[in-house]
Amino acid sequence: MPSLFLSLLLPALSLASRQHIHREYETMQMQLLQHKLILEGVKERSLKEAQPLEWVHFPKTGSSFVNTIAHLAGTCPSLGKHAINEDTVGGGACWLSRWFEERCPQECHADRYVCQQSSLPHVPIAIYSARRGHLVGMFRNPDQRILSAYHDEANNFAAEDYGNFLIDTSHHEIQQNGGNCTGSVVRGLPKRPLLDFARTWKGGVTYQLTADNQTMTALHPRRPRVTRRDATEAARRVHDGFAFVGITEEWDLSICLFHKMFGGACNAFEFEDTRPSYDGKSADQDYDTAQLQGWHDDIDEVVYAAALEVFRRNLASFSVSHETCQECYGHKSSASSQGRRGTSQ
Repeated sequence: MPSLFLSLLLPALSLASRQHIHREYETMQMQLLQHKLILEGVKERSLKEAQPLEWVHFPKTGSSFVNTIAHLAGTCPSLGKHAINEDTVGGGACWLSRWFEERCPQECHADRYVCQQSSLPHVPIAIYSARRGHLVGMFRNPDQRILSAYHDEANNFAAEDYGNFLIDTSHHEIQQNGGNCTGSVVRGLPKRPLLDFARTWKGGVTYQLTADNQTMTALHPRRPRVTRRDATEAARRVHDGFAFVGITEEWDLSICLFHKMFGGACNAFEFEDTRPSYDGKSADQDYDTAQLQGWHDDIDEVVYAAALEVFRRNLASFSVSHETCQECYGHKSSASSQGRRGTSQ
C-alpha cells in the first residue's frame, strides 16, 4: 500500500515542481524585461534632459571623443558610420577646429549637440548657468596631461612664444593640409624648458570651467592664473553641471559608460585613443613624472579628484564594469592598432 501511494504521489510532486520552476522562470524573465525597459526609459529621459550636449574639450584628454557624441542617434545623421578625424576632415593638426567651423554646423542638429562657437580652441565655458546639466567631457590626470602636451610634436604647445603664433581661424578657412593653422606654424620651433611650460599650463582645466569670458584660450601662456578657490568651484561644477564625465586613463570604460547612459552601439573608431594590452584596458599613463622634479599641478588635481568621484559613482549606478562591457569592447578590435591620434588636440 505505501509503495502504491508513493507511486501516485511522486509524479504529482514532480509535475507540481516542474510547474513551480516554470512559473519562477517566467517571473524572472518578466523581471528582467521590466528592468531592461526601465533602463531604456532612464537612458531616454537622461539623454533628452541632457541635450543639447555641449562638449568641454580640455587639451590632451582625447579629441576623438567627438565621435562618441556626434554618432549618437539623430545627432549628426549625415555622418553615418564615418569617423571624424584628420583623414576625413583635413586640416592637419587643426582638424578638430576645421570640423567645428565648417562641418559641424552643416551636419549636426543644434537641438542635440552644440557645435563650438569660438574660433579658438579650448576656451572657457563662460556662462555656466546656461550650460549646467548639458556639459560632457573627458578628464585626465593633470600631470600626465601636461607631460603629454609638452611632448606633442604635432602641435608643439611648448614652443617658445607660443602665444604669439595662436591663429584666430575666424579670419580664414583652415587649409586642407592645415598649413595655415597654429599647429603647423609652430611645429619644429624650439621648446621652452619643461617646468616653465608646466607652470603656464597649471590649472588649465580649472580655467576652462570657471573663467568668465571666451576671449583667451587655455593654451595661451599668458592666460589669467587660477587659485585653489577656483578649483573648488570647478570641482563643484563637475559634480553639478556635467551630464557625463569620462576619464582618459579609463577610455574603454568611459566609452562603454557613455553608451550605457545614453544608448547607442559602440563603434570601433571610438577606441582610437587607447593602446590596450587586454580587453577593457585603457590608455596608460605613459609619462614618467620624475621629469617634473617633484613639481605637481595642485590646482587641477582638485578637479580631477571630483571627476573620478563622479565617474566611479556612475559606473556603480549603471552597473558598468569590464565584465558588463564585453559586447561594447567587441567593436574595438579594428581600432587596436590606431594609436593615439585622438589626443593630438
